[in-house]
Amino acid sequence: MKTQTIEAKKVFVSENQAQWIVFEEEMQAGFQYKLASIEDLHDYVAASGEYFTFYIQTSEGVVRWHTEEFAKESTLGYICEYRVINS
Repeated sequence: MKTQTIEAKKVFVSENQAQWIVFEEEMQAGFQYKLASIEDLHDYVAASGEYFTFYIQTSEGVVRWHTEEFAKESTLGYICEYRVINS
């Protein structure tokens, strides 16, 4: 049985309002950072309307954006969220 390796980018949050969500390579000296949580990523989506399409390492594990469409009475409903794929 072969084990699959998943490449995931680490995403961090900072108190710096100009640079709220950052990747490892964007970190700057003088600021405090912590690994982002799923809630942090959902806050980012709500504020910016943008989501990341690649695997992300969060404090809960590796996550990926998930979109699901379903019928609800006579309209369509959607579930859009980050989900843990491994922890």
